[in-house]
Amino acid sequence: MATGEAAARRLQLIDSIFGPSTRKLLISSGLKVGWRVADIGCGVGLVSFWMAKQVGSTGSVAAVDASAAQIETAGNYAAQQGFANIVFHTANAYETGLPRESFDLVFSRFLMCHVPEPARAISEMRSLLKIGGVLACEDFEQQSVISEPPSRCYTRLNEISNAMDTVFGADSNIGLKLPRLFQEVGFSDPQVTIQKIVRLHGEEKRFWEITLQEARPAILQHGVAAAEELDEVCVEMRRIAEEKTTLVMLARLTQVWARKE
Repeated sequence: MATGEAAARRLQLIDSIFGPSTRKLLISSGLKVGWRVADIGCGVGLVSFWMAKQVGSTGSVAAVDASAAQIETAGNYAAQQGFANIVFHTANAYETGLPRESFDLVFSRFLMCHVPEPARAISEMRSLLKIGGVLACEDFEQQSVISEPPSRCYTRLNEISNAMDTVFGADSNIGLKLPRLFQEVGFSDPQVTIQKIVRLHGEEKRFWEITLQEARPAILQHGVAAAEELDEVCVEMRRIAEEKTTLVMLARLTQVWARKE
């Protein structure tokens, strides 16, 4: 996927589509003024900025991403908006470099679908928590993305996603597996919510078209689909986005939070 400014449009759409559910999750998990929080896989910082406002000047946010371009973009945005309680770090999800047992809340959104060893990443995040601290994660299942009436473009999107998972050793259908992964790393009582995100009209219906366009260089490089086919799929997705009779399920979202005992 694209990073930095090139990814900003897609990431803004992610926040428009999934932001309300994310904020509800974080409030439900107890986020409050004065908390020290970490955002792992922060992207360009959209959730980090919201959390920074919630924890206030007596709290802090450590925002981590493996992409230096994402961190640079997020840092620029933070400076423009005058945030003084966020620190950005370039690091991967397995070795964040953050201090152990120091955070009240650790959060990730759409990170586990990108990492080959999600249990290892969740274990790393758990190690950052104080006793009594909260880990909150949310992720999706690519195969839940469908349209009604059914359309070939969304079927093909999911086929391409499965093939790219094989290339990169990732799991874009990890959503429903999160509760089990939490238990495997030591959380005894994870709380689970399922959200189904659908749109009948609006710019948000273009999310998967834009995502596919961003992923195009990698798809072509690995021979997963041909350029002409990608063009056809994106044209069909655009057509569906512009009319108001086809319903698109953008994702089934699994949200999990648990307290470290």
